[in-house]
Amino acid sequence: MFSEARGQLNNSKSTFSEKANDSFGNSIVKEVYKPFESDLQMMDIVWDEAEARKMEIMAILLELRTIL
Repeated sequence: MFSEARGQLNNSKSTFSEKANDSFGNSIVKEVYKPFESDLQMMDIVWDEAEARKMEIMAILLELRTIL
């Protein structure tokens, strides 16, 4: 779900790192880009879990409709 955003963030980080290849640039990568990457990864995990739950709920609803 978040692969496009992850790709754009990675491209931005690479471009920034090339242009600001010093201690300031490295600190920005460490303190800004890395947390964003972690957040995107967590959102991707949560999205997958939500999709699995959605499928479980849909299966239960189908079962309930069959019973009724």
